[in-house]
Amino acid sequence: MIKKWIYLFLILSFFMTGCWDREELDEISIVSGIAVDPGEEKKYRLTVEAIISSEFGKQSAQGNTPVVTYTMEGNSLSELSNKMNKGLTRKMVYSHTRVLYISEEVAREGLFGFLDFLDRSGQFRNDFNIMITKGSPASEFTKITYPTQKSPSLKVNSQAETFTEEWGGDPNVKLYDFISTIISKGKSPVAASLSIKGNAESGKTVENNKSLDPEALVVMDGMVVFDDEKMIGELSLEETRNYLWTQDLMQTSLSIPCGENSEEAKGYFLDARITMSKSSLEADYKNGYPHIKVNINGEARIQGLHCPQDLTKLAVFTDYEERIEDYIKKEMSSLITKVQEEYGVDIFGFGDALNRQNHKKFLEVQNQWDEEFAKAELDVYVDMHLMRSGIKNKSFNEDIEKKEKEK
Repeated sequence: MIKKWIYLFLILSFFMTGCWDREELDEISIVSGIAVDPGEEKKYRLTVEAIISSEFGKQSAQGNTPVVTYTMEGNSLSELSNKMNKGLTRKMVYSHTRVLYISEEVAREGLFGFLDFLDRSGQFRNDFNIMITKGSPASEFTKITYPTQKSPSLKVNSQAETFTEEWGGDPNVKLYDFISTIISKGKSPVAASLSIKGNAESGKTVENNKSLDPEALVVMDGMVVFDDEKMIGELSLEETRNYLWTQDLMQTSLSIPCGENSEEAKGYFLDARITMSKSSLEADYKNGYPHIKVNINGEARIQGLHCPQDLTKLAVFTDYEERIEDYIKKEMSSLITKVQEEYGVDIFGFGDALNRQNHKKFLEVQNQWDEEFAKAELDVYVDMHLMRSGIKNKSFNEDIEKKEKEK
């Protein structure tokens, strides 16, 4: 009988447990972004962007600023992240952080000083974006308002995702990507870069949200290249898109010259939309010399046509397909050669490809793979299928040209 009562109490105890770590929303501040700048008196200056939850509700919003920022200096992010209540009232919750802004100065000095804390700490998830800021302190990027996304960091996070899906200008590097690449001996890290277009001071006001033409915008600005944990260079937006060809870029748009030899075609462009692509990397040694190879396969369709050739002819259609392939091949070859000559680090992952394809050889060269990559011979193969020309074969430009000739 006693055992039955004991079992009964044990079973009931499971239903009587409460949420011991429960926290009320009005007792915490959710951090959506953090920014790291060099400190004036100490090593780092940390800025947190905390959401004011009442401004996100339709009924409770009063038109005030939707976020609040606070800045402190210290020698470690661990110390600073737990010290923010020196100026803020509520407990900081960092698990919803979407963007980590790092100033270019800090990135060039190196990120080991705080990456370990971010990876080790239970306060942060490892799926937030790492963005390097250019031209302005990282703290400024947590303050630029935007009409449709009340939190600056939520706006940047959404902006980066959409840009990646539609055009491919963001490498989409999360904390776990960055750390795993640093550990790898076959690939060097990269991260997206941002800049502020316009007047940053005016962009901090609520009035910036009410303008048809915002005074300031945070814009994607390409990406930066790292050697281990130190920034050593940068690539433009177009070069970033070309880099992403090697990382299975899904969609993008190209403007390809109609022709260079024909006077009639000069100044006209073929607009192609890449609707699907798949890439593979190869690396091996031939006669003791490193060789690297990129294979790109995909599908495209014509979105705009200014070229004078008749698209209804099979030969013209095939020629356009070859032009798309040649354009991609030229862009890819130019980018990889630039990275080899100027930066000398393998940001593409050819070392990882060699490790998979010839593990024994990779073990021999892994400690000096970047030097091997820098001198490797390159081949780029592109097989792009032009699926259709849109809903029309001929451009209305032809009708306009005929009309002009008849006058």
